[in-house]
Amino acid sequence: MVIADQHTGNNGMLLNRIVLGNWLLLLIMTLCAWFSFSALTARSIFLGGAIVNISFMLLKRDLTGLLSNGLVAVKARFFIKYYARLMVLALLLYVLIRYQVVNNVGLLVGLSTVLLGVLFSVAGEARKILFQAKEAL
Repeated sequence: MVIADQHTGNNGMLLNRIVLGNWLLLLIMTLCAWFSFSALTARSIFLGGAIVNISFMLLKRDLTGLLSNGLVAVKARFFIKYYARLMVLALLLYVLIRYQVVNNVGLLVGLSTVLLGVLFSVAGEARKILFQAKEAL
């Protein structure tokens, strides 16, 4: 799901690319695990990645709303929603790990998809800036 926002401009495009890249990375990692390891590992990677990607998208939406409206009016609501979402995520991860529904290593790999997606996007943007600086010289 790609969310377009007219107020964010170029930063919004970068965030949308990060979100899309996160889902593509999750798909690639899940398929690789499916063919290389077991169905349980692939399911674990998918569940971890889906949890973290949905959380990232909700955080993006909430921060966009926070920054586009008056900060004072919605700040308390933002923090309440943020901590409520954090508690739900912690409870969900606890249940998944406690009842051994997932492979723990696969879950951790899936949870790292947003981190990897952000790192790849930042590296790509840094490369663009570097090449523009070399062309300017």
